[in-house]
Amino acid sequence: MVNEKTVKPGRVVLKIFILISLILIIFFAVLVSMNENNIELNWDALNINNLIEKFKTETAQQSTGAFSLGDLDISQTAEYQGNLVVLSDYDIRLLSPNGEEVWYYTHDVRHPVLNINGKWILVYENNGKSYMVIKDGKVVLESKLDEEIAFGEVTDKYLLFITISSNGYKRTVNFIAPETGISLGALYIDDYYPYYVKNVNNNSGFLLYGLGMNSINISTIIRIYESTGKTAPVASVEAEGLYPVMNCSNSNFIFAGENKVLYYDSNLNLTWSDEYTDRITAVGMFEDDNAVVALSGDTTKIVFYNSAGREIKSIETENSIQSIEIYENTAAVIYGSKVLFYDSSGRLIDNASLPGINLNVHFLNNERVFLVSEHEAILYNISRK
Repeated sequence: MVNEKTVKPGRVVLKIFILISLILIIFFAVLVSMNENNIELNWDALNINNLIEKFKTETAQQSTGAFSLGDLDISQTAEYQGNLVVLSDYDIRLLSPNGEEVWYYTHDVRHPVLNINGKWILVYENNGKSYMVIKDGKVVLESKLDEEIAFGEVTDKYLLFITISSNGYKRTVNFIAPETGISLGALYIDDYYPYYVKNVNNNSGFLLYGLGMNSINISTIIRIYESTGKTAPVASVEAEGLYPVMNCSNSNFIFAGENKVLYYDSNLNLTWSDEYTDRITAVGMFEDDNAVVALSGDTTKIVFYNSAGREIKSIETENSIQSIEIYENTAAVIYGSKVLFYDSSGRLIDNASLPGINLNVHFLNNERVFLVSEHEAILYNISRK
């Protein structure tokens, strides 16, 4: 015979009371530990919905903490589909915002250079012939060109390579199918040395620019071509002097030399220019066509312009700016291990730092960026205070 165990109602109530008390003590202990420098007790804080939301917020903030890059010999980093691409001299890997490895491939590309466009990743050999293409996390092409690569860019339609011509021309622009490696044509340049190519007009054309040396004076030659690869450009301009830095918005371009900037519209008509006694260290262009220029000389400052070239704001800084990264209408102004975030009107919206010698910033969107140093990375939320 099995004796049935009877539990008295009073003891059940007591056990439930003790269990609930323990849960509340643990819950409050967790909250205090997460906010130990600002302990405040009020009836709003005791609201269970507020407590749950606070717990979720604190947990989310902790989940985007820094992660180590170990001893990787990093050549370049970039954002790709919400994750961090890390390129070294021997491999390429994709890391999640928590530092977990999504995929990993070795490569045989010496002196690798990284180029990303949408779902495409191109790794090519600087002054070499090898390249590799990754699409949606899978290697779709590994191949070599007949000529050495000076610059490369990937698009949905083709790979664009500027190569050092072996046919008597100064440069060759090659169009290669991104998944098969089949040649789609070539553009032969015989009057200047293009060193940069950029897809423009929603990938319906491309801009090619470089060094002109047909006279005793050095010049910069800028040309826009249709994507069909027709030999005649649809727009062209030659500017006296060297302007090695280019940025663009949806329809305009800004070129920077040592102490002068040139601002062109989509047809390469000069809209405005400005010349400085100080040296230009970085430039950027916003989606709304405003621009920002960093200067270093007797003073260091950041100057914001509207699309007509009128100065909106000038801000003196303590340190020389190393680079400027733009996403839509947000600028990341980088110096050393620190970054200042501005909107296109020059309003400071946030600042951050990460220990290290140099800092790279990669935007995921208007609210989040990867901050990357030599050995560490963090997914940072821009506060827009």
